[in-house]
Amino acid sequence: MSPQPTSHLPSIDPSAPGTIIRTALLFESVTTIGAGLYFLLLPHRYLLTTMGASTTQTTTTAVQMTQQFGAANILVGTVVGLFVSNSRKSIEARQTLYVVLLVFELCYVPLLLWQALMDGGMPRKAFLDAVKMFVVFVAWRGFTIGWKPEWFGRCVEGRKRE
Repeated sequence: MSPQPTSHLPSIDPSAPGTIIRTALLFESVTTIGAGLYFLLLPHRYLLTTMGASTTQTTTTAVQMTQQFGAANILVGTVVGLFVSNSRKSIEARQTLYVVLLVFELCYVPLLLWQALMDGGMPRKAFLDAVKMFVVFVAWRGFTIGWKPEWFGRCVEGRKRE
């Protein structure tokens, strides 16, 4: 067996282990997947109870769109969950993930506000409740990206392997 070439092994920087963001990513992944399952499996309940729709608004189209939204949430929650690990690739991509999610949320919140101002459709309160929820995520992402980048974690080169 030939000796392996000398290379640097990555290790986690103890001053920036990424624990806070990993916890936040895990929380977000679990809650997003959970919400997605709720939308997918109980669309009538979501529309009637959570959104406050009337029975005449819970059309087949509304139910199908709710289920599609649920499937998309499950996808997003799964992708977010992939960044929980402390692999080099995950650590290096976490901040980019947060920027992408922040851009989406910065587009989504005005859409929800615009829809809340329209006549008809879902009750205004349902849209405004969603806005409140997403504003929290926008604030969190802005804070971590702008003021706490060390929370994303950092790798340092380790000892040489012989």
